[in-house]
Amino acid sequence: MLPTQTFIPSVLRSQFQAPPRHDSQAMSLPFGATMFTPLESSLGGLMIGASASLAYLVDGRITGISGIMGPFLRGVGQCEPMKDGQLWKLFFLTGLLLGGLVNLANWEFSYPPAPPLHAARYLLAGISVGIGTRIGKGCTSGHGICGLPRFSLRSWISVPTFMAVAAATVAITRHALKSDGEYSPQIAEVQWPPRWEYPLATFLGSLVLIALCVLVPDRYRIYLSPFSSGLIFAFGLGVSGMTNPSKVMNFLDFGGYWDPSLAFVMGCGICVSGPAFILAEQLGKVTKPLIEGCKFENPPKKGNYVPLVIGASFFGLGWGLCGLCPGPALAALIPKIVTGVWHSWEPDFGMAAAALLIAITWLVTDRVVVYLTTVTQKQGEASAETEKQISGTV
Repeated sequence: MLPTQTFIPSVLRSQFQAPPRHDSQAMSLPFGATMFTPLESSLGGLMIGASASLAYLVDGRITGISGIMGPFLRGVGQCEPMKDGQLWKLFFLTGLLLGGLVNLANWEFSYPPAPPLHAARYLLAGISVGIGTRIGKGCTSGHGICGLPRFSLRSWISVPTFMAVAAATVAITRHALKSDGEYSPQIAEVQWPPRWEYPLATFLGSLVLIALCVLVPDRYRIYLSPFSSGLIFAFGLGVSGMTNPSKVMNFLDFGGYWDPSLAFVMGCGICVSGPAFILAEQLGKVTKPLIEGCKFENPPKKGNYVPLVIGASFFGLGWGLCGLCPGPALAALIPKIVTGVWHSWEPDFGMAAAALLIAITWLVTDRVVVYLTTVTQKQGEASAETEKQISGTV
């Protein structure tokens, strides 16, 4: 990476850097500085939580993006018919990608130029995230927005693990190796007045979509609900700035230039998703999803802790390297290709390549996991059969 301003095309410089501070004691702003956006991040978090609640209460689905994307691609590779769960995933992912395109209306905030990291760093990040989300079975959405309010012990282990590894990765790359330029300890300035037009428009649009999903008959709801969930999720990512990797890495930079925005996203998201999971799982007030014949997904809350920690660590490494996880990566995939072509901005292509690598690596890791599981099961069966024969002989 080249941390100097001469690396940035002048037409993009104003979009990538925060406005200069005017107080006499201000420290120099680092390359890739972002503004603290409490209003935008809160509204975005509310929409992400609403997406998770809608998918769960209407369809009984957990909105872990890697848990939707990976199995869908695996099913496509195995020529599974587009029905039931596979069809639901298709409509959700379609909504997520379309919502990412709609966020181009908020282009300067949602899709500023990607950090000018070395191409190898983007590739390593994509590979790490792909491995981690498959082995650990989740990331910020599945374990964070959904798992924590489900009181899943696995999620309560995973989230602190990948947060700690990601923060350590940022500390090493920025402060020990100084590969990202100079980052003096400071808290990002609040962006005020907030950019409220696009956040308010998408928030109101999300409320309309939720109302439609509740009011329409099941024969329309089975298509509208997953599509709306994906669309609202993408709106939340774009509005909150989570499609900007610098904003994520600045949150993880607790000892340097800290942007608290992600805390507002997660907090507000859980405030909306939490009641849905608590009503269904803890209180039993909601016994079945709104769509007739659907059942609530119930991923295990305990067990398999070693793969969980290994997977969370891999994910944290990739997340800290370039600030990408599966949801924002997919939502930003097409816009980053578009802006990369438009401005010949190579890091945008690096970010898009990382997004593709997340999907590819997830599939490769899945094949390895399935193979090793099958071999282990066969060895266990063979051992049990041998013991049985020995016992019979004795």
